[in-house]
Amino acid sequence: SPNKAGSITKVADMIMTYKGHSEQILLVVTQLGKQDTILGMTWLKKHNPEIDFTTGSVKLT
Repeated sequence: SPNKAGSITKVADMIMTYKGHSEQILLVVTQLGKQDTILGMTWLKKHNPEIDFTTGSVKLT
């Protein structure tokens, strides 16, 4: 899939851990500028986290 950094051609099979929640996740690899990771709509719909954009906090229930 093309983007500003070029085509995405690599993936990373990782264990993601956040506040006691761990899961295996497949990440696509690209340059994101200042961002480390962007979670897609598929992940967000599956986990439905509570996000407070004012404080920047994320709560998984």
